[in-house]
Amino acid sequence: MDPAPATRRPAEDPPRAGRSRTRPRRAVLGVVLVIAALTAGWPLIDGVLGDRERVPAGTALVLGPDDEVAVLRVTGHGWALSKSSSDPDMSYALSRDGVDLAARYVPLTGTGDPGALWGGLRKVQSVADSGSRLGAGRRISGARGAIGRSGSLTGGGRAGSATLWLPPGRGYAVEIVVLARPGATPGAVADATSMARGLTFPQGTP
Repeated sequence: MDPAPATRRPAEDPPRAGRSRTRPRRAVLGVVLVIAALTAGWPLIDGVLGDRERVPAGTALVLGPDDEVAVLRVTGHGWALSKSSSDPDMSYALSRDGVDLAARYVPLTGTGDPGALWGGLRKVQSVADSGSRLGAGRRISGARGAIGRSGSLTGGGRAGSATLWLPPGRGYAVEIVVLARPGATPGAVADATSMARGLTFPQGTP
């Protein structure tokens, strides 16, 4: 069976022609989402708002405006999307069996550097939760020149990983946080890790 096509969630913000003016605000939103993921967690938000939407295996969630995008493909069955904690084209919050995954697009003003961005992520998480810890991170590489870092992450009684990706042009970044509560299903952890490591950048492909 062919994989599900790449999908953009219906946008509720202004047309794309005005998005360049909203990027700084979206960058701030990305920081807020990181803080939410590392402290209270997506399940708490979902429990209050009751907005969970099932996402079929194989669904491709597109991150990024215009043609400069990354694709996060849902691996495994049973994932739920928090609509209130997701921003079409910019961030997605998924949960399943005690595992939370938060992915967000981060616009950059210049050419990104994995080391500097990793240090920035560490500062953000330390402000959000002084008890959380982000590991040193190891260099990773993907198809067509994509590079990044990935390392261990703990916080709020949960453990998991953070992954940072830069596309070949390094004009933006994608951050993916995976955190699992004690007793989380191992299969869900494995699928979330696979999603984080399997992010793709389709632009420029033949």
